[in-house]
Amino acid sequence: MRLTPRVLRPALLAALLAASALAQGPSEPAPVIRNGVSFVMAQDLVKVSVQNGVRAEQFIQSPSAVQAGDILREQVTVRNVRGQTIAQVTVGIPIPRETVFSGGVTPNSSRWTVAYSADGGRTYSPRPMQDVTVTENGKSVTRSQPAPPESYTHVRWTVAGLRKDETLKLEFRVRVR
Repeated sequence: MRLTPRVLRPALLAALLAASALAQGPSEPAPVIRNGVSFVMAQDLVKVSVQNGVRAEQFIQSPSAVQAGDILREQVTVRNVRGQTIAQVTVGIPIPRETVFSGGVTPNSSRWTVAYSADGGRTYSPRPMQDVTVTENGKSVTRSQPAPPESYTHVRWTVAGLRKDETLKLEFRVRVR
């Protein structure tokens, strides 16, 4: 199965104290500026090779086609263009259709936190939960349990502050279905 990046190109949800949306086109990533923050979304094919026992990754920018099982890096570059520090910048990205979340997230730091959604972006948590119904002693019982990462629908970073002219690169990886 071959899918073009046009199908896999995700929408970038960027929020600066409020949500706003951006849909990326299939060509060169173009910056979008919202409330003094520039956002550029990129999607790269990840190719892994091992030589002499050393693992190396190569990134193919904006691949023209991908196959089931391929790993893609979803990356957003966030830059403060306002000219002064901006407090509380939230960057949310949906998991592209035809893919499943596979990790590789820019981890929490002292400056930002990462949360995930498993319900289409309605709620976020560092560890989303889901309700499952099981049968115990002949009765149906509903329990809340951690959602599997493959069920995640969005990744969101909340940055405590973005200094004047500061640039951050935030990323995660997905596997093509």
